[in-house]
Amino acid sequence: MGAPDKPQSLRLYESYQQARISDLTYPQFLNILNLYPSILVCMSDGILDKEEHEHLMGVAKNLAIYADEVTDQSLLEITYQKELMYLLENPEIWEQKFLLALKDHLSGPEGDKEFVLESMYLFANAANGISDVERNRIESISDQLGLAF
Repeated sequence: MGAPDKPQSLRLYESYQQARISDLTYPQFLNILNLYPSILVCMSDGILDKEEHEHLMGVAKNLAIYADEVTDQSLLEITYQKELMYLLENPEIWEQKFLLALKDHLSGPEGDKEFVLESMYLFANAANGISDVERNRIESISDQLGLAF
């Protein structure tokens, strides 16, 4: 019975793979997990602005740069784009699961609290500065994840 020893992020990855059947590896999925709060901030006002969309697609492109030789960079970029948009459009399915797994992930030595927090502010600032709604969402997510701001 080794399942309870699995990190929540790995259990979430397995559950996500059953629902989505994507080509993401577990380390690639962790990139999305770390960015998930930023997706929530983008949608805190209920609208994905053009600048926010462009920023999200740019992040997908940047993540794909780290593809190994075996992986086609352009295919990985498209995969990241599809998965980020899917998560953006389906918070009711994934929000709590992602935030719980991320809180657990951030409590470990490999967790990157600073990256998660900075990313939320960068995404919020992508379209005409940080609104009160976005700032409140960042503070709420930060409290939930145990991040300092």
